[in-house]
Amino acid sequence: MFEWVDKHKRWIQIILLILIVPSFAFLGINYYFQEYGRSGAVAKVAGSKISPHEFEEALREHQEQMRQMAQGKVDQAMLDSNEVRNAVINGLVDKRVLLAHAMHAGVTVTDDQVRQIVTNIAAFKDESTGKFAPERYEQLLRSQGMTPMIFEERVRQDLRMSQVRDSVANSALVPTAVVDRLGRIREQQREVSQWLLTPDQVRARVNITDEDVRQFYDAHKTEFRIPERARVEYLALTLDHITKNIEVTPQEISEWYDKHKSQYETGEERKASHILVAVAKDAKPEAKEAARARAESIAGEARKNPSSFGDLAKKNSQDPGSAASGGDLGFFGRGTMVKPFDDALFGMKVGDIVGPVETQYGFHVIRLDAIKAAETTPLAKVRDDIEQEIKKSKAGKAFADAAESLQNLAYEQSESLKPAADALKLPIQTSDWITRDGGGIPILVKPELLNKIFSEDSIKNNRNTDAVDVGSNTIVAAHVIEHKAADTLPFDEVRSDVRQQLMLERATKLVEEEGRATLERVKAGNDAGVTWSPAVMVSLQKTNGLQPEAAREVFTADPSKLPAYVGMPVSNSRFVIYRINKVIEGPPLGDDQRKALAVQLSQILAQQQFAAYLQTVKAGADVEIDPTKVEKAPTQ
Repeated sequence: MFEWVDKHKRWIQIILLILIVPSFAFLGINYYFQEYGRSGAVAKVAGSKISPHEFEEALREHQEQMRQMAQGKVDQAMLDSNEVRNAVINGLVDKRVLLAHAMHAGVTVTDDQVRQIVTNIAAFKDESTGKFAPERYEQLLRSQGMTPMIFEERVRQDLRMSQVRDSVANSALVPTAVVDRLGRIREQQREVSQWLLTPDQVRARVNITDEDVRQFYDAHKTEFRIPERARVEYLALTLDHITKNIEVTPQEISEWYDKHKSQYETGEERKASHILVAVAKDAKPEAKEAARARAESIAGEARKNPSSFGDLAKKNSQDPGSAASGGDLGFFGRGTMVKPFDDALFGMKVGDIVGPVETQYGFHVIRLDAIKAAETTPLAKVRDDIEQEIKKSKAGKAFADAAESLQNLAYEQSESLKPAADALKLPIQTSDWITRDGGGIPILVKPELLNKIFSEDSIKNNRNTDAVDVGSNTIVAAHVIEHKAADTLPFDEVRSDVRQQLMLERATKLVEEEGRATLERVKAGNDAGVTWSPAVMVSLQKTNGLQPEAAREVFTADPSKLPAYVGMPVSNSRFVIYRINKVIEGPPLGDDQRKALAVQLSQILAQQQFAAYLQTVKAGADVEIDPTKVEKAPTQ
């Protein structure tokens, strides 16, 4: 029943943890099929709608993932570019298409399959027992405004899509003959020489007039446009700034310790071993009495020869978790075991053997092996931790108060940030030029803050912005000190740059024209005045300086007649021709190499196969995307 889930359980849990546990930034089943409070869908897929809110949430999550991958060193303009925004909406559309197709195809997921996935997610498990904790599960969902029903429906939909994806990917088979052929090519070596033509080599033959430069500028004015920009003064209120000014007295530390002493107490723990004679829940009275009698007999043997307890447990105990270790249960505190077991154990002395003790599992013979007395960690050992805890508590309130003060002062005395800076003892910092897409200062790239900086109130009325939470426990208020509207750089200012750009464009075109003409001449047997570089041996594993974009051409060239020639444009506007002088076949693949290569090729083919499948399904899914709700409006 769980064959598919068991096979994929690990990666499904990883996906769910990545998508769900860190921030629970999911939106529930309604987001698959309903339009939300805001009017106008961003996209429509097979009759369902993707709302603006769903798109914005997905965009935010994608941007956060990009920040984490770049360790925070990423340009805000790139994060919010139209390329990123289109990638996000296309990803949402793909998922919606796949889900709609799965449901239309009748793909089902049982409640047991959903339950198996949910109960194995680490975030929902009790840290001490490692078992699924329903209370923790509901609490985590509730903290994000979710319910188990909605969350489990989301899991169900993900499983539906995964089954469809897997059924397509698993159909990718690579014939052995293809594996062997590609394996030979991978190990094959080819001796090559090269001839390279660069823009610098043809630059002298490119004639550019002043009129050409002017016409190029007029045709490409948008490339020389400077967006609207501003320089600002700003105040950054951080939690660290508040925390470092907070003092904690010894009396506060002592009082906090006394109030929270239970946190530093370790209750008494007992180490026990047991022998279980199991009894089924529906056992008849005679079976139950037989089990009791057997337990009494085992207890009698154990008391006569206490040193044999471990051997008796290995031989007789029906507890699979402890029998092999002589019944050893390790140390645990009061309340860990079921009540009859717990009551008996915590009334014993070390070395005592009692039983039979009846629980819902059957009859136990118990031996108390050791007692670990209750302990209290002294104040001296936790003083620093308590001080930080108190500071954190005080700082939270102080930060909230300071943020409110910053907001009030920035608004009430809006002509300058100085009153707020003086009151809160914050330095006034000055930015370089920033645009509506952000700038070089990460703290100023929050869209909400940029919108306020470039608002009419800030620019025309010269007022402070509101205080804005920019994340990472930081509040920022800004004041525009210089502003410039969007403009096009004048021709005279960029004349030299335009000439260089036009020169490169024409030289690149000439390089390709002459490169292709030279390639045809050498193929025809004409040396064409070409001077070849020294020959080198290359393979797909060791390219030895071979241009990456040229490797495929070199190794797919027909080697039946040598020398063979291939040529193509490569990076930096150059054109390269390779002469293949010699081919050396590699050794045959070993069994392990063949298997490993077959797996790699199957994975690649599976990806391509699924992509083609998705495009086919998507083509018939009646997809509509509103670009005005996806892409940013051009900066004026």
